[in-house]
Amino acid sequence: MTVEHKDEDLDQALRGYYHAILDGVTAPEHLRRQVLAHTEQKRWYMTPWAPVLALALASASFFVVLASSRMAEIIFGF
Repeated sequence: MTVEHKDEDLDQALRGYYHAILDGVTAPEHLRRQVLAHTEQKRWYMTPWAPVLALALASASFFVVLASSRMAEIIFGF
């Protein structure tokens, strides 16, 4: 089942199935298509920036941890 479909397609199918079973409600097809089209457009232009943003956030968090540990050494006199 997972060989023929992408993980996202399988995930969507499972979510739809369980929401239909548990809630007894399904989303209208035109609304589903509109949401998928809207999110696909937004995903396109953010994709190239994802690795750059991840690296920038990782670097910033590293420097915050480094600075806070240095401040702890200075304050407590280790």
